[in-house]
Amino acid sequence: MAEKGAHLTGTTYIRPSIFEIIAQESLASTLEPAFKKILSFLVSFNPEKYGHILQWTDESYLIFNAFLQQYYLRKYSASFSETFYGLKRVAVVNSKLKEKLVYKQQILSLIVIVIFPYLKNKLVEFSTRYELKKTDGRTSKEKRHKFLHECIVKGHLILFITYETLMLYNYILYVSEKSIYPSFLLKSLSITLTYTDPQSTLTIAELLRKIKYNSFTIGDGWNIFQRVVTGSLELGAFFLQFLSWWNQENYDMNIINLPAPPPPKVPNVVQQYKGICPVCCKPHRVHTVLTVSGYVFCYQCILSEIRMKKRCPVTCYPAKEDDLIRLYIQ
Repeated sequence: MAEKGAHLTGTTYIRPSIFEIIAQESLASTLEPAFKKILSFLVSFNPEKYGHILQWTDESYLIFNAFLQQYYLRKYSASFSETFYGLKRVAVVNSKLKEKLVYKQQILSLIVIVIFPYLKNKLVEFSTRYELKKTDGRTSKEKRHKFLHECIVKGHLILFITYETLMLYNYILYVSEKSIYPSFLLKSLSITLTYTDPQSTLTIAELLRKIKYNSFTIGDGWNIFQRVVTGSLELGAFFLQFLSWWNQENYDMNIINLPAPPPPKVPNVVQQYKGICPVCCKPHRVHTVLTVSGYVFCYQCILSEIRMKKRCPVTCYPAKEDDLIRLYIQ
């Protein structure tokens, strides 16, 4: 692979490819759903006692991500996903590269990596919620609340278009080598990405030699522990990427070729909820089926139940918002 360098200081700047930039961003986006899956799995062992934790999955991931990214920024001068692809962050001062980030840049990097995606996801969540309420005809009649909801929905749309446009524009500048910044967020921090330097690690032979001559220290043990933990995370990240690719490759499988399962036995309790919502016990309003159980609810009723309890209110099967499908019944 050809390497183009720009000698901005005594350090040689080697520009990462756009594919590596996009790949590390893709890896970063898989961490949150993976964390939530693991958290949901752990809570499932005792949902009565720990089920309330699922109401704070976004905040739980925020705390986990903050500690994870702070560690990698301090030790490797890069985020977790950037480290996985052998990249690091370097400061740009007066068109010259500085090997290490200053403290302020580390803090701002942490905010951009951790806080910015959190606020972005919350804005998407609020916007989607208000759009669904508007569709169901359950918006607030107060002008102040209605105006606030409209501002959030339209503001999200404007911010989304602006953000994606700036990202695309910056990618074009980066690919055409008219900019050294992979994203406009890094440009605002005067930071760019380059390849990290090879780091010396304690080999097994050196470890055995230290143990043999009683020169093994607590610092060596701590370094090994850190390497095991970070190595496990990076190995897990690799499998996440692989599974994502595998699922995408097999997504278009022809469902007709799959064996048809036998129809399930209909329990007697189904007759009890025929024509009514099992939650409010009234005729359905915006028919919505929960795929994990097959019961039909009012959309607002089942949405509230899923968000609070993460399970079907009739069968108690674990469920999430992605399991809801709207039915269009005349």
